[in-house]
Amino acid sequence: MYIFVASALLSLIIASKGIVEPMLAIKLAVGTYLISLATYAYNDITDTLADRINKVNRAIVRGKADDKVVKRISIALFSIGMALLMHINLYTAIIALLCTILAVAYSHPRINLKDRFPYKTLVNASGAGFAALIGGFAVDDLNVNVIMLAVISFLFLFILAPLGDIQDYEGDKAAGKRTFPVVLGVNATIAMMLPIPFVVTLLLLTKMNISMLSIAVTSIANTVSTIILLLVYKRWYDKAIVKMSRHVLRLMYVMNQISILLSVRTGAEESV
Repeated sequence: MYIFVASALLSLIIASKGIVEPMLAIKLAVGTYLISLATYAYNDITDTLADRINKVNRAIVRGKADDKVVKRISIALFSIGMALLMHINLYTAIIALLCTILAVAYSHPRINLKDRFPYKTLVNASGAGFAALIGGFAVDDLNVNVIMLAVISFLFLFILAPLGDIQDYEGDKAAGKRTFPVVLGVNATIAMMLPIPFVVTLLLLTKMNISMLSIAVTSIANTVSTIILLLVYKRWYDKAIVKMSRHVLRLMYVMNQISILLSVRTGAEESV
């Protein structure tokens, strides 16, 4: 959830050239957070069987939360989040509506995209991309840096989402879910993800006005990302390793975001 909020705020900072209206930032952050939280809560309701097999420590799995109550809470969170984002402008309203439609299609039993290959990963990655665009739409400035942030967000979620599926491989397979690891095999899935950090590095290096510090940050982040993926390739059956890898890769994703922000500041200083 925090990844989506961070992406939305960072794109707002980039599009606003660092001069951010506080109330706009609050509405954007809270709206994005509530829709993300509602998505995860609704997904938990429909994911109980696989979560029990994977021994996921969630209130619904332990019988400590009622499905109907959680569903009502999800609807309330979606409604409040949508209202906040709709209050900004028409563009953020459209993005909020698209994200809500994707969230419902992802988990609703009659559509259930999360169990269909390859939609689960595509929907996750698309959500991150939309979150990274919404800040630009909020101030009506969808510049190249915001678009770059959205592309990198999409690509990194294309790593993080399948890693979660690898961690849940046994439960997903038993529940009949068609995730990347179940359909392609775990090693083939990791091999598919391995080029992504290199692609992200190349994308950032093509930017004009990129500073040496920005190059260093993105190079370190994506080198570490590649090493982590190679480690998972060898030890994917170790859930502790996979869990650790997701934490590290989230940090590397943040480092790439910082690299974009640094390059934006460099460009602004050179244009003065």
